[in-house]
Amino acid sequence: MSDGGILPYSIWYENSKGDVLRMDEPPIVVQTSGLMDYQWTLTAYDRALRDGGRVIHARRPIQDKTLVLDVFADTQEAHNAALNRLHNVVDYDVCALTPGRLWVNDRYIRCFVSASVKTLDRDWTTYTVVGLTLKAVSPAWTAEEKVTLLPVSDGQTDNGAKNYPNRYPYRYSEGGNIARWVNTTGSPAPMVIKIFGACSSPSVYVGGNEYSVSGDIAAGSYAVIDQRDKSIYAVAANGTKTNIFGRRKKSVDNFLYAPPGNLEIACSGLFAVEITFMTQRSEPEARSSAALRE
Repeated sequence: MSDGGILPYSIWYENSKGDVLRMDEPPIVVQTSGLMDYQWTLTAYDRALRDGGRVIHARRPIQDKTLVLDVFADTQEAHNAALNRLHNVVDYDVCALTPGRLWVNDRYIRCFVSASVKTLDRDWTTYTVVGLTLKAVSPAWTAEEKVTLLPVSDGQTDNGAKNYPNRYPYRYSEGGNIARWVNTTGSPAPMVIKIFGACSSPSVYVGGNEYSVSGDIAAGSYAVIDQRDKSIYAVAANGTKTNIFGRRKKSVDNFLYAPPGNLEIACSGLFAVEITFMTQRSEPEARSSAALRE
């Protein structure tokens, strides 16, 4: 995202309303951080009548991470403006009780900035060291990939081109009602599944697992199965959001993550589907900002 070369990686904070604060170019540059540190909480039991035991569950707990920034400028006015903007961007999420995203290269963690400690110098008033504490509520480093399926039963023009009555928000890949996606990580990937109307009681299959809601989805509306916060809701054409968790299909697990490996994605072809896969790692890949620009 940045063309600068001050750091060996790109890093920026994006708050929950979309304001972006670069941390890899003046006037704000990362000095040191504990962002690459991580922790698992392992649940185990002892084997009866023998040494050792077995790990039966692993999860990433909410974690505190540290970030030390250099804030510097040529003038006092520019320096003060940088400090004020830093505060405004990161403090917004705490006041809104909605986490922002800290990006390193092409992965992010969802977090709040829970504390800020500043070191001021009376002899160098245009330079401040700012120590931030980040409360990582979703500590896995996440990258997003979108896969889309088009309706195949209608919308065909005379020349073979697709012509759909709804204005879908993304360019949909060809291939009809079957697609493939590869989860190259070793851990299951959470999904956000969007199903566009008009359709009735639609089902989507990922790696053989079914994801479904009951009832009608009107034309111009869409339903969302969001595995990140275990919510299911509908968004009407006018933007009104309605909780439809009670309309989930009870005989399937709508919150089962996409497993590792090569996965087939399928639906009936009567409606459009967009699935956002969120692959997760305990730390971001060690990739330089120069490599990202190539």
